[in-house]
Amino acid sequence: MRKLILTLSTVALAVTAAYADPIADRKAIMKERGGLIGGLAKMVKGEADFDAAIALDTLKKLQANEAKLDIDVLFAPGTDKGDTKAAPKIWEDMTGFKEANHKLREATDEAVASPPTDVKALDAQVSAIGGACGGCHKTYRLPS
Repeated sequence: MRKLILTLSTVALAVTAAYADPIADRKAIMKERGGLIGGLAKMVKGEADFDAAIALDTLKKLQANEAKLDIDVLFAPGTDKGDTKAAPKIWEDMTGFKEANHKLREATDEAVASPPTDVKALDAQVSAIGGACGGCHKTYRLPS
């Protein structure tokens, strides 16, 4: 019994340490996400040379970033208070919020599964990813 309690306590401590400040953690994830998408957008706009290897690496980083967003922890009840642009709609419609996030995950997974071979392909992928981001922000993020 002691081992079970010790194990559960250790797991709880690890989860708490991993997300000590859910608002700050989700902001960091979103900031990183924006930077990654911004780098891809520069290639699409011709502000940076298209490089298939860099594009794929960035898409994989975006995929890893998406995997870090544990909605149940980072948007748990009570994390709507504080310095956040998260709209109350998230907690009113958690199912819809998760579905919107799933669309981003799908767009990112599809982009990684079919790496872009030219700017036109990357443009289509960035548009799909950006559309998923924008759709979520429109409903679930407060205006800046």
